[in-house]
Amino acid sequence: CARNRALRRAQCMRCSNKHHESLGGDQQSMVDSCFVKRLLQHIDLTASEIADIAELEREPVTFAPGQKLWEEGHKADYICIVQDGWLMSETVLEGGERQILRFYFSGELIGTASIAYDHATTTVRAVDEAQLCMFPRARLGELFARHPRLSTLFYSLGMLEVIDLNDRLRALGRTDGKARLAHLFLAIAERLRVLTGPESTKLHVPLTQNDLADAVGLTAIHVNRLLKEMSSEGLIRRHRRELELLDEPALRRIAQFRSRRQNIDLGWFPPAQN
Repeated sequence: CARNRALRRAQCMRCSNKHHESLGGDQQSMVDSCFVKRLLQHIDLTASEIADIAELEREPVTFAPGQKLWEEGHKADYICIVQDGWLMSETVLEGGERQILRFYFSGELIGTASIAYDHATTTVRAVDEAQLCMFPRARLGELFARHPRLSTLFYSLGMLEVIDLNDRLRALGRTDGKARLAHLFLAIAERLRVLTGPESTKLHVPLTQNDLADAVGLTAIHVNRLLKEMSSEGLIRRHRRELELLDEPALRRIAQFRSRRQNIDLGWFPPAQN
């Protein structure tokens, strides 16, 4: 809804105040996207880098809830920057069973997982109303040619996605249902907090019980029972599209959760281009 979109944009703006203070006036005027703010969590971007990234975020397109960006096996030769909203990557088995592979949030890139092919390797659809900026893959190559440091940063962030999937595979294959849900909630919180701040415990999570079930490999009935159990134990509070993590230390113990977004090694990055 409009209220939730406004809240997410406000959180996105607040989280980068410390970066704005270190930038000049011209640079501050260009730092107006959650994508740039996510990058600023790792490196101080130059004015030239910010300006060239801004060129990728022109003319956003709105997708309605459930609308597909592309479908698995179909041609997909562009990249998307999520300006607002949630999206999901999914695959459907021959028997009709769905597996949700990843969720995407404001300030994240979609399409890099299939960049080695001329077709989509998964189906991507909007969870709620989403705004995206779409551009051909060739534009990304041009950006990397001008700014080699950005290519190393994008590569590192792409490898974080691989690590996220590794952790999810471990959770799905070797933990029980409660641990799977706890891991999913903590992984979502960690990625959202890049924009909302580390102290945020209340999260906007526009997922149905069927979505949660297909993300953790359980039935919707089992997920419903686990959510009630986790609520009664004081681990979480869930009301409509809001999820509150009440006892995060306990959730981390249950999920055997490992934080992956701290102390990323940037020492091998090349210097910024003048």
